[in-house]
Amino acid sequence: MKWLFAKITELSDCEYTAIYNALSPSRKNHIDRMKHRDDQLRSLAAQHLLNRLLADFSAGTAVLETGEDGKPFLRGSNLHVSISHSNEGVACAVSETPVGIDIEKVRSVPDKLIDYVCTDAEKAFVLDAPEVIHINFFKVWTAKEAYVKKHGCGIKQALCIDTLSLCKEVFTIEDYIVTVL
Repeated sequence: MKWLFAKITELSDCEYTAIYNALSPSRKNHIDRMKHRDDQLRSLAAQHLLNRLLADFSAGTAVLETGEDGKPFLRGSNLHVSISHSNEGVACAVSETPVGIDIEKVRSVPDKLIDYVCTDAEKAFVLDAPEVIHINFFKVWTAKEAYVKKHGCGIKQALCIDTLSLCKEVFTIEDYIVTVL
């Protein structure tokens, strides 16, 4: 499994144009339908990260598609892909086995959300260190989202999962939390 992170501000207009021009007509259509420029940039940045990862796997002919369930997959490949974005951050993972990745920009969250999202053990973890409550919350939240992406279940099911016991990788990059399962 390999993954990459980037910010949409890291690529130039020329690089975005080149990425767009190399897309299939259906992917171009998908991006053209997006109303906001930042959404288009996030999608193109994810494609850029995916291209780099596919080169590492020697899988250059794989084409990113979206299933009816909204989950991305690679047509022409047995590889698995997961993509996430938050604000200016984009993360992409590719693996030979199912994979889930999630990224969130750390920000303040209401106590009600912590109560709703976290199991009792997770709540103790989040609230244990007041100076990093929001960082710890997003470590839990990104693990739940990555679980959903890896296993194809709904978020309601993932809310019951105790993410503290999951085998995962958690990274803090600038003001983002990235979790890979």
